[in-house]
Amino acid sequence: MQTFFRKRYFIEKQLQAKVILFVIILLMTYTLLFVAILFLPYVVPLSFDYPLSEQTDAARMLLSLHASIWPALAIVTLLLAGSSIFVSHKIAGPIYRLKRSLAEIADGNIQMTMKFRKRDELHDLAASVNRVIHELRTLVGTLQEGRETSGECIAELEQLLEKHQIDDATGRKLIEKLQVNRDGAAQTLVKYADD
Repeated sequence: MQTFFRKRYFIEKQLQAKVILFVIILLMTYTLLFVAILFLPYVVPLSFDYPLSEQTDAARMLLSLHASIWPALAIVTLLLAGSSIFVSHKIAGPIYRLKRSLAEIADGNIQMTMKFRKRDELHDLAASVNRVIHELRTLVGTLQEGRETSGECIAELEQLLEKHQIDDATGRKLIEKLQVNRDGAAQTLVKYADD
């Protein structure tokens, strides 16, 4: 079984940038709420007319929190933002592969099978695309068979007409073959017909 390795982590740059930006905004919102909840009890005594001893304790605590909280929050934010690159890669990679596969199908390659890496997301999407490819193969096969049958009937009719050897039974037999061919193509195409 072939394994796909991607060397680049920014495959679908626009999508991945949106995911990373969303994660950063989420982290910043969380950080602001966390800081507000953590710092507010110490900011209130400094903002209002509290005794000097309480203000001194609040100021010391704020300085202590500033020294320890901001670096820790910066590290956590960077780690989570960095991990969002890897998470987005597990989605962006399959999307990139899907676009390439659909372009191949549009160019006429229906012998391919779509595969994602083991740890990628969207495996159900690959299965759906593979089902569509299988249906296309069936449709193309039926149409090719029909074309061959029609070609044989037309060639036989032409030969018989040139030799003036066509009788009613032979003509009906060829017409019947063409009708069977037409009905087979119609059955295949019925699921794709506009209602």
